[in-house]
Amino acid sequence: MSIFPNSTTLYHGTLSEIKKADVRVGRGYKDFGKGLYLAASKEQAAETMHDRYRDASVLKGFRPDAVSEHLYEVKLDEHVLEGLNVKFFAEADVEWLEFVLMCRESEGTPHDYDMVIGPTPDDDAMVKIKTYIQAGYGEPDSDEAKRDLLRNLQTENLEIRYFIGKQDVADAAIVSMTEINP
Repeated sequence: MSIFPNSTTLYHGTLSEIKKADVRVGRGYKDFGKGLYLAASKEQAAETMHDRYRDASVLKGFRPDAVSEHLYEVKLDEHVLEGLNVKFFAEADVEWLEFVLMCRESEGTPHDYDMVIGPTPDDDAMVKIKTYIQAGYGEPDSDEAKRDLLRNLQTENLEIRYFIGKQDVADAAIVSMTEINP
């Protein structure tokens, strides 16, 4: 079974026009680190793109004419993928939670994986993770607090994302990045 759902085609939704993937453009303190996040489906990437637009639209000084949505189809080189150091989370469990918490505390990418594949929290889940960090489920790092957080995250509803955090990996693995209609 392949961990890539549509052979090696993934999708990226953003508010930025992309000429070439640049993992340094992403924000830090993210689920798997600073880098490029890809979705398994066009619909999933479009939803992310629309969410970003809604978030931007409530900011002071928002100008609709200055922000536009862009959806990309990203083709990856399967031969390059075979040689990557990939961390795969089949589910959101304690190991996944500890990894996400570690990454969320770092401005960069605090691991050496070429690619990370696994569930990523939505905005609702991020509120629950912040509650955990602020000891809302008990002492952070305790097994009980982690179990309570995982139970409250409704982990079965989290969507799988594909993460690339190294520019040389993005350059080698991405064959094409083509803008498509949402």
